[in-house]
Amino acid sequence: MTTEFKLPELGENIETIQVVKVMVAVGDHVEMDQPVLELETDKATVEVPSTVAGTVSVVHVRDGDDMTVGQAVFAVEEGESAPGTAEPEATPVDSSGENTETPAAAEPAPQPEPTAAAQASAPGNFHLPELGENIETIQVVSVLVKAGDTVSADQAVLELETDKATVEVPSPVSGVVKEVAVSPGTDMKVGDLVFSYEGVAATSPEPASPDVQESPASPERQVSQSPAAARGSLPPSGGLVPAAPSVRRFARELGVDINAVSGSGPHGRVSEDDVKRHAKQLIQGKGPAPAGVGGGIPVPPLPAFEQWGDVRREKMSVIRRKTAEHMALSWSQIPHVTIFDSADITELDDLRKRYTDKAKEAGGRLTMGAMVVKVAAQALSVFPKFNASIDPASNEIIFKDYVHVGVAVDTERGLMVPVIRDTAEKSMIEIAVELVQIADKARSGKITVEEMSGSTFTVTNLGRTCGTHFTPIINYPDVAILGVGRMVKEPAQGGGERKILPLSLSFDHRIIDGSDGVKFLAWIIEALAEPLLLSLEG
Repeated sequence: MTTEFKLPELGENIETIQVVKVMVAVGDHVEMDQPVLELETDKATVEVPSTVAGTVSVVHVRDGDDMTVGQAVFAVEEGESAPGTAEPEATPVDSSGENTETPAAAEPAPQPEPTAAAQASAPGNFHLPELGENIETIQVVSVLVKAGDTVSADQAVLELETDKATVEVPSPVSGVVKEVAVSPGTDMKVGDLVFSYEGVAATSPEPASPDVQESPASPERQVSQSPAAARGSLPPSGGLVPAAPSVRRFARELGVDINAVSGSGPHGRVSEDDVKRHAKQLIQGKGPAPAGVGGGIPVPPLPAFEQWGDVRREKMSVIRRKTAEHMALSWSQIPHVTIFDSADITELDDLRKRYTDKAKEAGGRLTMGAMVVKVAAQALSVFPKFNASIDPASNEIIFKDYVHVGVAVDTERGLMVPVIRDTAEKSMIEIAVELVQIADKARSGKITVEEMSGSTFTVTNLGRTCGTHFTPIINYPDVAILGVGRMVKEPAQGGGERKILPLSLSFDHRIIDGSDGVKFLAWIIEALAEPLLLSLEG
């Protein structure tokens, strides 16, 4: 029998109700008094317990929806009662009133094992798994399956664009797709339903014996859990940050986004102290500011451009939106200073041409950009302040004992910054080979989140088309970035010509003084002009 659970009365004169979190999904089994909704009223945040028990067949609301008292929340099928809730059968008695049931009859009848055919038709739901740390924005690029398709475990079923890369999502289950819940262009979060299916989960674990410890669940195995069961282990990036309603209310009162707070409790649970610490960081300038907003000045509304002619609107890609947010964050949080100079790379370019074939044999292209990356990495070892970050909350400078240089790559989806790890320890040819590999992966959308994370310094190149000096924006939380312009040729004294490379160094003036910036750039210029210095001085 199907029973609807409707929103009950929450209190006198409560009119405005918004869904903060739906704690159940289709296929979940709910018990009486189990929390199924977290709501925000105009007075408080409350958890709503279920007044029905059974298996959820449909959910009518989503996170962020506005609701009214009496509105249907979800429906359950009551045919499958929870253990312990079934009414006991009457015990047969004789005319004397004594129990006529034998002891053997009191034993429950053994249940037959499900047949292979029954297992093959078992229904289930595939929810979006965790894709990586701090991934907040996820957009569906393409859906690779449709209703009626047969999918197998590890088959790619979704192509997603995150704020860092385009990734394919494999299915952890095998079966026949019943219904697809997403479409291209849909924005998703971890735990959202992707599709329902009929079949046997390929990753269904065998029941563990009492003396065997179950291994930690992989992200693929976690997707078979209901959001209610898995919410304690899902990361804040999925929008399911674990926190008590009182903590959520406290965060809203302070104007803090609870999903941006790092929880110190079990499974990342957020406490009031965590919220206070995060708020302090925001006040001291560490936390992110809204995209496009600086200095607390409200953004005026756009004019109606249609009054002057035809216009065309195009939705920003996830990467473009995230780039805009990150650039606004970097510009608003970091006091930029940029200094400009040029390096004579005549001798270095001759060396590049001499060893181009050697790099090609190794699978790389010995470009001037690859050589600049190597020189910059060496400079970071000499000037550790440029390889650091600032922690305003503790008034500390974080010096990094590793050098990972990010290299800006122009792609069809926008600017991406893959990272070359341990750059100072690699040769120019090794860097040239790796640059080709990561640039190709970035442009084809196959680069991973890990390959885009952890940079300590960035090099960005305008290319060979046009442009000399410019003002590159620092890649937060780094403290410096080096911009490389187009090489130009100038007449040399005594005849001939020399090759000049324009350089633009932006740095964080909170930690780096102008004199430090001049010394750092001068070291790079000298190393580019005298390549032998890298070998002589290291």
